[in-house]
Amino acid sequence: MHDPCRVCTIGDLEVQGAGAASARPRGFCSKVSSLKTERASASVSGFELTVYTRKQSQAFKLHHGLVTVGRATGNDISIDDSSVSRFHLRLHVSERHVEAEDLGSANGSSVLRDADAGAEETSAETQQRLAPNVPMRLEPGDVLRVGGVPMVLSARRPSTLGTIKLVSSHKGGPILLDPEMKRAYDLAARTAASDIAVLILGETGVGKEVMAESIHRKSHRHSAPFLKLNCAALPEALLESELFGHERGAFTGAHAAKIGLLESTDGGTVFLDELGELPLGTQAKLLRVLEERIVLRLGSNKPREINVRFVTATNRDLYKEARAGRFREDLYYRVSGMILRIPPLRERRSEIEPLARHFLRVFCGKTNVPEPELSDGAKQALIGYSWPGNVRELRNVTERAALLADGHTIGREHILLEPEPDTPPKESTPASFVDELEQATGVFNLPTPPHLPNIEPPLPTSPDEREHEKQRVIRALDACGGNQTRAAEILQVSRRTLINRMIEFGLPRPRKN
Repeated sequence: MHDPCRVCTIGDLEVQGAGAASARPRGFCSKVSSLKTERASASVSGFELTVYTRKQSQAFKLHHGLVTVGRATGNDISIDDSSVSRFHLRLHVSERHVEAEDLGSANGSSVLRDADAGAEETSAETQQRLAPNVPMRLEPGDVLRVGGVPMVLSARRPSTLGTIKLVSSHKGGPILLDPEMKRAYDLAARTAASDIAVLILGETGVGKEVMAESIHRKSHRHSAPFLKLNCAALPEALLESELFGHERGAFTGAHAAKIGLLESTDGGTVFLDELGELPLGTQAKLLRVLEERIVLRLGSNKPREINVRFVTATNRDLYKEARAGRFREDLYYRVSGMILRIPPLRERRSEIEPLARHFLRVFCGKTNVPEPELSDGAKQALIGYSWPGNVRELRNVTERAALLADGHTIGREHILLEPEPDTPPKESTPASFVDELEQATGVFNLPTPPHLPNIEPPLPTSPDEREHEKQRVIRALDACGGNQTRAAEILQVSRRTLINRMIEFGLPRPRKN
């Protein structure tokens, strides 16, 4: 059966979807509204407000009466964010409903809610700004934005999250067990119903692209194209040509006019990864697209209207980058209509083993390799590691372990991990054991070497023994990709001794690129 959400790859560019760009399936917003109606009709034991700050999300149970929200410590809900006023908002909480009242804050407050079920679905974005000192009634599921901080109001009842299918049914969907991840995807699901710009924050490899695709699939644009573009993968000139297109003769080699990717994604979703790497010149042009929804091809003065939804991602702190002048501040506020943070894998250890089993199942299915079991030692190694490369690193480690296990149970010896970052050397390890030139080349995390004496062992004297020792050094270096620290661990000698051996045997030392 034809899949309307297929992915097309063009170099480092990926475009998903082949349906008509103007296609807008009806019924999505009405389903969301009916879900909200079902929640409202169910028995409610109270209300809860989940606050999403830059560092974490936190749920607050709302007591009946007045609940104050602001930056000052005297508030019932205190938020440490510069965009929030000292006394920003007041909530009027009763047994059956909640009203929000802005207290004349500097940056204001607004409510983002699902489109009305009976409304024409020309635009699913319904964001309403709160007038100062005028209470507005909120419904469970509404997203309340206080300054730059989003919050979600929910009704307290058993298994609230269970009413929403957060785990995608399609292949490769996210595995959601950690409460922080569930909340992030809950907010993402609610945000998907609108066209508000979304900025996804998270370290490299946490799954920002998976969340962006989830937002697209849950939106009314899900049958239209989904463009994935890594802003750091293309030079500035080529990036502009690919995004905006060009006319014939616009530059050397432009023998024919070309439609840009933004035009070809009309009606769909554009995901810009590594947004912080976008050149300042291109940032200015992208800002115009976001503000006016028009593109201007290179070499043309004729603007063309487009209808796309933007989702962006970065592992940088764009707010600090903007304040430092390395990123356009006006563009930052344009792309950060809703900010979603994905916690690193080390903060959601309950998902490590399920993710590892998922990657094993997928990899073994593709390679026709029997799916191995994980031993207790392997599980402990996976859960105890800090995962600086996050989910991407976990996938690589599990796939490599499946090959090394060769269909048998994966043991601790098959889990090859990078050395823990920022870990000081143990007292039994000489200072020379750590070499900054080799940090990027280490690929194995071998057992901790035994205590290394300060006295270097003597070099063999007979030709046969010398040749045997030389081959041992060569094999150890080959096994570690030339990393001298790891090779010394294998040989159970100090790194200084290994270097002396290499000089004695005439073996070249690897150099940093």
